[in-house]
Amino acid sequence: MYLTEEEERGLRGDYGEAMRLAYKVVVKVGEALGAPRLIKIVNAHISGISYKNIGDAGLDLLQSLADMGARFSVPTTINPAAIDLEKWVHLNIPRVFAEKQKKIVEALVKMGAVPLLSCMPYFYSKIEYGDQIAWAESNAVLYANSIIGARTNREGGPLSLFEAIIGRAPYVGLRTPEGRQPTIRVRVGEKAYKLVLKEYGFPLLGYVLGKIVKKGVPQTDFTVPLDEVRGFLAAIGASSSLGMVIMKDISPEWREVEVQEKVAIQEEDLRETFEELTTLKEEAEIYYFGCPHLTLREVEKLLEVLEKKPGKKVVLSTSRWVLKEINRKIPENVTILADMCLVVAPLREMGYNKIITDSAKAAHYLSAMGIEVKYVPRNIILGD
Repeated sequence: MYLTEEEERGLRGDYGEAMRLAYKVVVKVGEALGAPRLIKIVNAHISGISYKNIGDAGLDLLQSLADMGARFSVPTTINPAAIDLEKWVHLNIPRVFAEKQKKIVEALVKMGAVPLLSCMPYFYSKIEYGDQIAWAESNAVLYANSIIGARTNREGGPLSLFEAIIGRAPYVGLRTPEGRQPTIRVRVGEKAYKLVLKEYGFPLLGYVLGKIVKKGVPQTDFTVPLDEVRGFLAAIGASSSLGMVIMKDISPEWREVEVQEKVAIQEEDLRETFEELTTLKEEAEIYYFGCPHLTLREVEKLLEVLEKKPGKKVVLSTSRWVLKEINRKIPENVTILADMCLVVAPLREMGYNKIITDSAKAAHYLSAMGIEVKYVPRNIILGD
């Protein structure tokens, strides 16, 4: 890999041990991927910060980096944690667990991160078309590439951490023009599309697309309503390694091109996947909305409807900055959690074992955690 003089100095350790270690990791990954060089980034978003997921080993790494002087070279935000930093006591989360989660956040903040603690950095960071960034949250990566037209690979949490320190990433994959070309065209059968609109919702359609395509850059021949885009993309991220979808009428890079490989999603694909995402056979303990995190508009709309449905125990998750902006009465049966996401939380301790959710992404990960779960589109849960 070609390195500039400044990069060579960083790799030698001229800028300190933390910078040397970060360069070593990023260069090794770049070489493994066949990247010809590094490219400067303007923003980073780090995932994998939940103590439930990274444990003591992850905490030790972050504290070690912070103590040796590691600092982020670009504006950097962080993903949801495993706890609500203010309400954790009321959620039955063990104190030792909560304290270690706080230390993870503190170490990242010491390195210069903004404690966004949300999976929607695209509504916080000022990212523009063509910007090179290093984001590690799958739904954020898909949104950045597909909707904004920024450039990022689907980085792992540790890689984005080191890329944020050096302010560079391997120039490969979705960072390059050739890596962003459509590789497969996806259409939805007419009957299947009607089922999406009537019964299954766009998150399930996204999950099916990810299951079928798995890798490459799909281009869609169907439209997704703007308010369904985030749930659709988040589900794709859960069921595949995709980092970009060129979406008809939405993606800035969508254009009519001839793509040799084609695939069609049919009714049976939707039915089979819907059954896969349903392990709950009894009554749910909670209804969960907020994976990805809810916007202010979504929260207020949900609260307006839920005021009239006092029988459902509901959990909403969003960012701290959205929580501060809510200007509606919160019904007694509704709990709003900030800083966290249930898919990276200690749910057994919280007493959440049976969940209905409108998120195909959440259904995927909750099921993998051994939680009994059922995916149901939002409009059906709310009785619209």
